[in-house]
Amino acid sequence: MLPPFLIAELNRANVSPDLMEQILKHTSFLDVKSQTLLVRPGDVCANVFLVLSGGFVCRYVDDVLDIEKTINFYMPDLHPFMSCVDSFFSGLPTRCELRAISNATLLTISKKDLEALVATDIHFFRFYHSLVTTALQEENDFKLKIISYTSEQLYQYLISTFPGIIQRVPSRFIAEFMGISPEWLSKLKHKI
Repeated sequence: MLPPFLIAELNRANVSPDLMEQILKHTSFLDVKSQTLLVRPGDVCANVFLVLSGGFVCRYVDDVLDIEKTINFYMPDLHPFMSCVDSFFSGLPTRCELRAISNATLLTISKKDLEALVATDIHFFRFYHSLVTTALQEENDFKLKIISYTSEQLYQYLISTFPGIIQRVPSRFIAEFMGISPEWLSKLKHKI
């Protein structure tokens, strides 16, 4: 059965019960252990994942330049739909990883199946389009804050707007996201 909150959102979008049944037939549940790499750099990410429990980080990885940087967080109450955007839409290998930061349960559907379902129902198309637009806007907002905020401002923003990140994401990934060392993050925590 689809999660109740997803059923409620699909109902709100006027998606028919028949299509919901089809969606269920094309999805699968996946249990993942902490620190599992769901998608690795170099993979083609051809799935969308819905985080039902636990959490993930999306990290940009460049072995040549020796860069590993957290660029987004995914939890049931924060960006629950995830994929590697650079790969999902282009069909090219990703430069990112999706890493579990705790034990997690996911609902997954392939891009091929999702696109076939989207093509069958205008209400589901609108629902999908709205999810993608919202996700891209939120990701862009994160990037703007990383670029324009000082470390202290960014940490304050995370505390006030996304306390779940501070409470559930290991400090090393928060520091990576902010572009500072874990030691500097520790100093910020004590200062604030």
